[in-house]
Amino acid sequence: MKSKYIDIALILFMGYFAYTRFANEQYGFATMFAVLCLLNIFTAVMKHKKAQENEKSNIN
Repeated sequence: MKSKYIDIALILFMGYFAYTRFANEQYGFATMFAVLCLLNIFTAVMKHKKAQENEKSNIN
């Protein structure tokens, strides 16, 4: 459960830095933070799906 909150915090953190870097016209760092944010979103979604599958298999 705690990893879910850490994932959300990292998504917000990376998104904020991507936004501020784009605003400051530092496109290299902005792109890096945007990609890291997207990868973290993907990882969080995959963790959520795996947790749901584990719950279904434990119920049956």
